[in-house]
Amino acid sequence: MAKKTKLPFSMMPASWGLKGKSRAIAEAEYYYEGEELEKVLAEINAETDEDKELAVAEVEFKQGKLGRTEYEKKVAEIKKEPYVNVLKLDVNPENAKAGYMELDWNDHFVKFLHNNGYTGKSDEDVVNKWFNDVCRTVLVQEIADQDYGLQEQTNERTDVVKRKPRATGKDKTSNPS
Repeated sequence: MAKKTKLPFSMMPASWGLKGKSRAIAEAEYYYEGEELEKVLAEINAETDEDKELAVAEVEFKQGKLGRTEYEKKVAEIKKEPYVNVLKLDVNPENAKAGYMELDWNDHFVKFLHNNGYTGKSDEDVVNKWFNDVCRTVLVQEIADQDYGLQEQTNERTDVVKRKPRATGKDKTSNPS
């Protein structure tokens, strides 16, 4: 919320000698307070437009105006990076094996998938093909893990690590004292 001031900042003697960034900071502190001041100061201290947007998003997150997932998506958008997130995971109460996942993604993620060979009639088709591949990969890993150690045992041991039996008695090559 902007402060109610009677005099413009330039009329204040304290402003007369200030220039550049220090003047902008003093002027912001003169006119603003609270969240607005934080945003303006973040913008002043930022080097690029992207830094300004990121700083404002961080202030909004700290103030509770953005939730964590909203903040993470906004940061990815500002940085033009791929973003995907699981919003909801639910199970069918009538069939524990059935369920669904609700995903959220940005256009940069779809472009990333296109660049990696995924195609489809819509963004949803492209993301669905990717998600199916992820699920297949998990399934293949799970099958491989279930088989580990359960192979039929034979008399011949094929252990990778083999332990040599300890030598008993004195070593024949040692010199007597």
